[in-house]
Amino acid sequence: MLKALIIIHIWSMVIAGCAWVLQRDGKGKVGTSFPAANVWLWLILMSIVPGVLSAIPFDEALVLPKINDLGVFSNQSSIGAAVDPMPFGYLTIYIGLASLLACRTLWSWARLQSLSLSPSTEPDIFTTASKIPPLTLSWPRRAIVIPAELEMHDTLIAHEREHLRNNDAELTLLFLLLRDIMLFNPAISYLVRQWRLAIELRADSAATQGLSISERKGYAALLLNVLRSDDQGARRDALPCPTAHLVSEGYRNAKIRLAGIIERDSNPPKQRWRSALFLSTLGAGLMGLVNSSALATVEVLNADPQPIEYVRQFSPKLPASCPGLTIDDVKYEQTTSTVNGKTLPQHSVKLGLVILKHNVRKDGSTYNPEVLKSTHACFEAKAKAAITQWVAEPQEFEVKNAVVKLHFTASADNNDELKRQLDKFLE
Repeated sequence: MLKALIIIHIWSMVIAGCAWVLQRDGKGKVGTSFPAANVWLWLILMSIVPGVLSAIPFDEALVLPKINDLGVFSNQSSIGAAVDPMPFGYLTIYIGLASLLACRTLWSWARLQSLSLSPSTEPDIFTTASKIPPLTLSWPRRAIVIPAELEMHDTLIAHEREHLRNNDAELTLLFLLLRDIMLFNPAISYLVRQWRLAIELRADSAATQGLSISERKGYAALLLNVLRSDDQGARRDALPCPTAHLVSEGYRNAKIRLAGIIERDSNPPKQRWRSALFLSTLGAGLMGLVNSSALATVEVLNADPQPIEYVRQFSPKLPASCPGLTIDDVKYEQTTSTVNGKTLPQHSVKLGLVILKHNVRKDGSTYNPEVLKSTHACFEAKAKAAITQWVAEPQEFEVKNAVVKLHFTASADNNDELKRQLDKFLE
């Protein structure tokens, strides 16, 4: 999860930086390169896609095993001390901070939902004595709220109804929570702010459709008067849900809105924005897949495997008999062993091999062994019995489809003793 968050933070910086360059004002009028709300919506989604893809366990869906070649074990079990994981890690701190910010946003949303409202002649319009700007409430109390001291302007009502029609209040709450989860990442915050400005421009355009120049100027004057308000309490009460609040964070946003209302300049989708959306989608998909667990598993299969650390493991016991196994199927080896400082020859034969797939729980216990391949079926039951007794180091997550190779061997200090064991086994 921590890796997914890091990817989102990095990739969102790339998306926001490119978007900032593309929508900068040139020598012409302010806001002429500002795209539609759907463009910003897509850019926000594409900024988090790589992280989401990287966190999806594709390896489980594709049943790609993690190879763990443990070779030949001695008959003695090895027991190691388990290391307790650090109780508070970076991820824990991150989740704690994000939760606090999200709770603050949800608390503000709850305050808006609990506003004291008075009905009007319209069923979807309510008035309030609270010091807030005009706004739309999100689910479950979907309504238009107008301050009691503000005149019921038809254009203003049309503006708010456009927000209701597009579910802007609900999306705003989700994006503000996303901003909190990303700990006010500058890139995510920038994209959310631009989307909120874009939905205001969309609502302004819908509300002023068909109005005369004088009527548009009247609505622009109403907007400007609210923008000039210094009522900080209203700003605080307006967050986070009202998408139609008329508080501007800068003169540029106000200029863009006023120019759109009075001049009604049409800004059709530019080819460069189409190209930007295509490239952001392609880049998000590639970055997510490159960092996904599926590719990581393929890399493990093609590289030297990193074994799971087992703190208790047992060599498998030989079966009582192995019908069909012949002397030609075994492999003789001669090694040495040191006993009391003396080097002694050690004679052994490899009788068989079983490759097993199994899962490892967080506490290190193994379960669900499955045979992938074996040199002879007689070894499979003993291999399963052995692997279920193994215990690994505690894991942060469950390990799925770990694979081990178990060798069945017989050994003795001299050839005669080894031959007697082998003859007895091959009877």
